[in-house]
Amino acid sequence: MKSLVRVGLRPSRNARLSFGVQLALVFFWIIYALFLLFTESPTNDSHFFHYVFLTFAVGYLLYILAQNTPIFGTQSYFEITPDYIVLKRGHFRPKTIYSFEEVAELHIASLSLRLLLKSGERHIIDLKIISRRKNLKKIKEQLRIMALKFDFDLTEGQISTNNSY
Repeated sequence: MKSLVRVGLRPSRNARLSFGVQLALVFFWIIYALFLLFTESPTNDSHFFHYVFLTFAVGYLLYILAQNTPIFGTQSYFEITPDYIVLKRGHFRPKTIYSFEEVAELHIASLSLRLLLKSGERHIIDLKIISRRKNLKKIKEQLRIMALKFDFDLTEGQISTNNSY
């Protein structure tokens, strides 16, 4: 299905260790494993474990690069298609899809998107993950168009106290 708006998301900032710290740690592991491989005798019994450790360190490096950079393509994105809102938060995480036909009410706050589905379910999408104001403006404009097309209530601004999102 053709995408009307597709915005790449910034890496999640909820990791216990930041991306820079993870990168420094994995490079230290790789250097340490290479140092052990080249300085110890190849006949040493623990030489095999140095290769295993190096393999895991390189594997972890690929994992954190896949999660935090677009080297392997954009893996985190917010997309609006003619029928759906699609949210993908990472390489190894499932897509979350919301059909516009199922939306009863949509509220756009400054930092969140609150959906009330016709089934009564409530969902909140954090808009802090969208990195640029220009992209946020595109998304809001497209949501206004979709509200007219699919005839659901769209409100904007601060959330009122009587609304129980």
